Amino acid sequence: MENIDFLPERIRNQRVRSKWFSRQVYLLAVFAGALALLALERQNRISRAEAELLLLTGRSANVQRQLAMLGTLESQQAELHLKKRINDHLGSRFNVMVVLAELERLMPASMALVNLHVETVDQTSRAMSPTVRPTARPVAAPSPHAIGEQTVKRLRLVITGVAPTDVDVANFIGQMATSRLFEEVTMGYAKNVSYRGRAAREFQATSYIVR
Repeated sequence: MENIDFLPERIRNQRVRSKWFSRQVYLLAVFAGALALLALERQNRISRAEAELLLLTGRSANVQRQLAMLGTLESQQAELHLKKRINDHLGSRFNVMVVLAELERLMPASMALVNLHVETVDQTSRAMSPTVRPTARPVAAPSPHAIGEQTVKRLRLVITGVAPTDVDVANFIGQMATSRLFEEVTMGYAKNVSYRGRAAREFQATSYIVR
């Protein structure tokens, strides 16, 4: 049978409006939920992008530090190569500042150092022959060629300076000979020169640097 609605039209209209309002509220809730999900997804994407940006920033900073470290290492390597060349040429224990300080200590204020030159020279020395045990029969002495020879590198110092008189030059050479830093000090030459408008004696001396 067909259901007959005996309700007044006003009540029927209220029910229709109530259903429509409920439907609109439901749709609005669904739309709000969808917007919330979209906002949450967007926030997640933003968070992931910020995390990736932070990671890339850290990697970039790490690369910058590595590049700076690489430049430092390259400069250190170049310095080590330079030191190695100096050490190979002059010896690892050579320090020119020590030589200059010693010369300044020995040289009086009335004298002046004009030039300083250091070079490595090969010097051949004869090794000591082994001790020969006494025997019943006399043994002939070993020939000079039978004794071994060895070559050592030595630092040869050549200095040129000026002094008021020959006495000052002689005193300075004597002071160099007593220094523990120099050995085999020899006089090269001495001659009259004009130094800063005054007569002076220019001299040259050579020695070996003790290492």
